[in-house]
Amino acid sequence: MISCLFRQLALPLHRQKYSDDMEGKQQATKKLAVLAASLGIVFVLVRNRQSIWTSLRRTWHFNNPLMQKRTVVISSFEESQKAVKELKKHCQSYKVLGFDCEWVSEGGSRHPVALLQLCSHKGLCALFRLCCMKQIPKDLRELLEDDAVIKVGVVPQDDAMKLSHDYGVGVASTLDLRFMAVMAGHKPEGLGKLAKTHLNIELSKHWRLACSNWEAKILQAAQVNYAANDALAAVAIFQKLFKDLEPRPMWGLRATKPDILHPRLGPFLDRGFSQDFAVRITANASGTQPLTMKPKKMVPKKQQCRNLGTRSKAFYDNCLLEAPDGELLCTIDRRKASWYLSQNLGSQIKDSPLTVRLNFEPAGRAVGDVGRYYQTPKENQCVVCGRRDAFIRKNVVPHEYRKHFPLVMKSHTSHDVLLHCPTCHQVSNISDLKVRTKLAAMCDAPIKHSEGAAKFLEDQELKRVRSAARALLYQRAKLPEAKVAEMERIVLDYYQAEHEVTESLLTNAANLEFKFENPDYCEHAGKVVRVYGEKYGGLIELERVWREHFLHTLQPKFLPELWNVNHNADRLEVRASEGRVDNEDLLLAGLDPIFRDTKTA
Repeated sequence: MISCLFRQLALPLHRQKYSDDMEGKQQATKKLAVLAASLGIVFVLVRNRQSIWTSLRRTWHFNNPLMQKRTVVISSFEESQKAVKELKKHCQSYKVLGFDCEWVSEGGSRHPVALLQLCSHKGLCALFRLCCMKQIPKDLRELLEDDAVIKVGVVPQDDAMKLSHDYGVGVASTLDLRFMAVMAGHKPEGLGKLAKTHLNIELSKHWRLACSNWEAKILQAAQVNYAANDALAAVAIFQKLFKDLEPRPMWGLRATKPDILHPRLGPFLDRGFSQDFAVRITANASGTQPLTMKPKKMVPKKQQCRNLGTRSKAFYDNCLLEAPDGELLCTIDRRKASWYLSQNLGSQIKDSPLTVRLNFEPAGRAVGDVGRYYQTPKENQCVVCGRRDAFIRKNVVPHEYRKHFPLVMKSHTSHDVLLHCPTCHQVSNISDLKVRTKLAAMCDAPIKHSEGAAKFLEDQELKRVRSAARALLYQRAKLPEAKVAEMERIVLDYYQAEHEVTESLLTNAANLEFKFENPDYCEHAGKVVRVYGEKYGGLIELERVWREHFLHTLQPKFLPELWNVNHNADRLEVRASEGRVDNEDLLLAGLDPIFRDTKTA
């Protein structure tokens, strides 16, 4: 009885002790879990401290992307190599660079580009002082010519054209940010206004900075800041507009890759922006918002391609020329048909289409696919995009090379003369520079602004004296006294034996010849043709280089039927079989005359 009562009293005490032990263990487990989690968090923070710090810094400066920049000024090949390596590394995850150029203009004449700005999405602003390096380093050239990396800005194709003209580099995949603005439903504004609208930042656009001396020995801090901000703002605006076009998921960052961007942006790469083009974008783009302004208020901007010799009426009349027996020889234009008739070399057989039958036996007839190409009527449309309202003739093999070919390879042949619209023509001309640069290196044939490229050089002192003398002779009455005195001093400084400015002295000075032949002159195209004829398989190989480049770069969708990369080789083969080509021309073209003679036999 007593023992039973004792057990009943002891049981609650035992249970209380057990409960206290369990609660203690649970508390210890919780503490261990919290400690382990804390250690894990600390480990993650330490391991990823750099990227976390960068993200926090970007978050703090979110309202001002310009605070994120890291600027490097590059004046040597060694510095360029280091900067380009880092830019390429950044482009592995985000293939977009802010792009801009600066130069000096003096007396209405533009100097070669002095400063090239490239900026990555990580804020690295590389300012390449081309005026100090004189030429573009190979690794930088490769980056500019990489068509997988998009170079963004406002009117970037104009800067690309300047670089191509000054340094012989073809800048690939330029994109005018105004295209993206329109696609996202915003106004297509200048860089300053785009930055204010989409980034809420003010870019300095003071003319004194824009027109400052970018060739100075040392750039001022304000110049460096101005140049870097423009390039950084360009890539930051791209990021903002790209988010508008491609909203990101809630978690994770999306890297901008060519397979994501190019389907939407591809049609606008390397193209000049115009307001009427913007209207077409809005009408045709899928999944985009409409323009925020009315199209009727838009005034088309005059583009560089508009300055080219365009025409809207048909190039091809597709009149027919027949042999005396009625066999079709080729299609010709109406003016050529009228010439045959006016010279009594043929008679008109039909009005529609106008058909002229020759009254003499022609030198050759249409043979094989080569002949059928010239018999086939041609469409009046851009061979690249199919546009039918404006045309420019495109020489697939540029005329500067073709003019050095033997007569048999350039006479009575229109195979490489195709139609482009102004936009496609501009893209084609920019891309052609890559081939010219490659040919220049292969054949040791410098192009513009390279050593030995100028046929004539100028003596600047003589030019200055002559200019002063002519001003004194013909404009003295209109010049201020101080200006007259300055110009007389220029003339007397040159003619040091004279003590007085006379009319006779001014007449002699006004006729000074300040140009002289460059002893190192080398005509690029002529040398390329000569070297290809001697070393690289003949001129048919040079033709093939240009034609394959045209097909690869432009990817034309409306080429004439039977247009062929090997056209001239086939044409010369036909002529050789008829005995209408010299062996010397065959050798220059890259064909074996002995083989042709054997084949004919």
